[in-house]
Amino acid sequence: MQRFFVQKIMDKIAADLPQFKTVGLFNDDFNKYDEGLIDSFRFPALFVSFPDGADYLNQGGKLQKTTLTVRFFIADELTKSRLSISKTVLDVFDLKQAVFNVFSGFQQTATNETFSTFERVREETDEDRKNYYVFIQDYRTELIDPDTWVQQGTTHLLSNGLDINDEVVINPATKADNNGIRTAKDVNDG
Repeated sequence: MQRFFVQKIMDKIAADLPQFKTVGLFNDDFNKYDEGLIDSFRFPALFVSFPDGADYLNQGGKLQKTTLTVRFFIADELTKSRLSISKTVLDVFDLKQAVFNVFSGFQQTATNETFSTFERVREETDEDRKNYYVFIQDYRTELIDPDTWVQQGTTHLLSNGLDINDEVVINPATKADNNGIRTAKDVNDG
């Protein structure tokens, strides 16, 4: 994922979902918490992950686009009292709906750091937890990587007054004798 994309999500959570006391990128936090491998986190908690990864497609102009699943793990404590458990479960549904209200329709199209409208595509519960309740929401969006790239092994002319010949190979292929990487120095020594 691109840093700007993750930062926009975290900024949106900080601005619009202050009820969450722990916010972060998901790293198997619930299993680590249950096994005592990490310090406890404060509830309610909201973790973000990208469960399907990102497969990029070239869009011309050296831009790339991907369709992403953004997953939110929404967690809240359960009480030990059977009399108050239904209130706590209903509270997590309020948290779930708050996340939906903030992220449904979330997008950025005004800059070159673009992602399309978040659309909710799935919800489910994580019923493997003992002392807290976890609700999972998935959203789909398309992300454009604004960074262009340079074709490996191509020659580029420089006009910035560097004290080298003006032919430099960017990210060159290996040398013909397979004994290493060709460098700009190799090209200019020729």
